Amino acid sequence: MQINNTASQFELVEANLQSLSTRVPELPAAGILLCRLLMHVGREMAVMFEQQIRPFGLAEAEFRVLTTLFSQPNGVAHPSDLCVRASQSPANMSRISDALVSRGLITRVSSVHDRRRMVLRITEAGEGFVRQLLPKLFVPLNEMLKDFSEAEQRQMTAQLKRLGAELDNVTAPVIVEPAL
Repeated sequence: MQINNTASQFELVEANLQSLSTRVPELPAAGILLCRLLMHVGREMAVMFEQQIRPFGLAEAEFRVLTTLFSQPNGVAHPSDLCVRASQSPANMSRISDALVSRGLITRVSSVHDRRRMVLRITEAGEGFVRQLLPKLFVPLNEMLKDFSEAEQRQMTAQLKRLGAELDNVTAPVIVEPAL
């Protein structure tokens, strides 16, 4: 059985969780449902944006790095700074940088202050590419959010930031002091 409607899919997940909670009474069904909804929405949004970007020859992560570099003063940043800002690992940033350099969208040179550090700079072609593609991404985004007021969007944003901070607290490594 294939379910194409997201609402129907969520109803099935809810029904499954209700059934499961009869067998496991301490099951945090509301929290599990929330996590499942967030993961589903995140995956579907990633697919949607990937489909919008892919025809232009870039992966979503590559475009995210390019737009992050575009947003920096003078279009310049160190790869390590972009890792944090674009949510990429150092290894993936290296691969993404290679791809963007080969397309002529960015340049990569050694820092004049520290030859061990690289400096990435968006090119004129890269800026033009971002200016061309970014407005095309507004269309599905605006359509998706059309029934949410700006206040509701700000409220969701605040709640998701709060949830992200709690996730950081839960996943932060516990440092145990050695016994003396």
